[in-house]
Amino acid sequence: MFQCVRLNKKNFDIFKKLNTSNSSFNSLNKDFFEAYDKCNFASQMFLKRKVKLLKKQDDYIGYIWFEMEDKNNCNINSLNVPKIHSHLPYKFLIDILKHNCTISYLCENNNYNFEVLQNIGFHKKDGTLILLHCIEEHIPLIQKEGLEFQIFRLGVDEKLRCDLQNKIFKDDSRIPLTLDDIYIDEMQDYYVQNGSIFLKRNEEYIGYGQIILEDDMPVIVNFGILEEYRGYGYSKVLLRYLFNIIKCNNFTKVKLKVKSSNEIALNLYKSLGFKILGQIYKWQLKK
Repeated sequence: MFQCVRLNKKNFDIFKKLNTSNSSFNSLNKDFFEAYDKCNFASQMFLKRKVKLLKKQDDYIGYIWFEMEDKNNCNINSLNVPKIHSHLPYKFLIDILKHNCTISYLCENNNYNFEVLQNIGFHKKDGTLILLHCIEEHIPLIQKEGLEFQIFRLGVDEKLRCDLQNKIFKDDSRIPLTLDDIYIDEMQDYYVQNGSIFLKRNEEYIGYGQIILEDDMPVIVNFGILEEYRGYGYSKVLLRYLFNIIKCNNFTKVKLKVKSSNEIALNLYKSLGFKILGQIYKWQLKK
């Protein structure tokens, strides 16, 4: 019923057409030609070997683009069978991959793809939730004695921000920030002047939050409170302050991302009106 074939000169243009709908199964599918067009001839030949096209009788109906991270781990860059709503062609594509390895695939839920992945044997691992909040009116600030806000000063507060973020997000699996990371962040198109805020308690810096712009939408990032000051309502104080900055700049919506396993943070955001907009999970299959 199905047949997998290599990418070659004869089917190259067909693959180009299939690639134009690469996000229909998963919005996080990578664009093959974005990588291919940047490569030299030898690298292009090597890249083409990592694509398999799926045929049903004489019709090309889908493809998989993958790469071996090492002999035990395989990453799927893109997976798509655009016009067939069944898990069977996806299972056929996965079955052609190397055995005795772990296959990983990053996928954003669209109420179809998660079901397909589950049906063909994948298991959901760590994930990220995308949250959205509508700011309909001015939000009164929470007043707490000894608290004050300080706007990040470009060219002055880089080391302060670097050290504070490393303390807030300290984790054995996390690579600490460097000053270079902070300076690079300031040069990005998404960076918002006066959008980075410190929270102080009795002159001690205890929290940080930052507003960036992605596709003209405010997004709160790098938000956190020092561990020893959590549980006292300071997160709500800082979030409400950021909401007001966003509202004063004529925006009515804001997004943020949170780990699916971080129930404390998720409950906090929900208590302030955030709703789940999207779900991104790593899926894995051990063959």
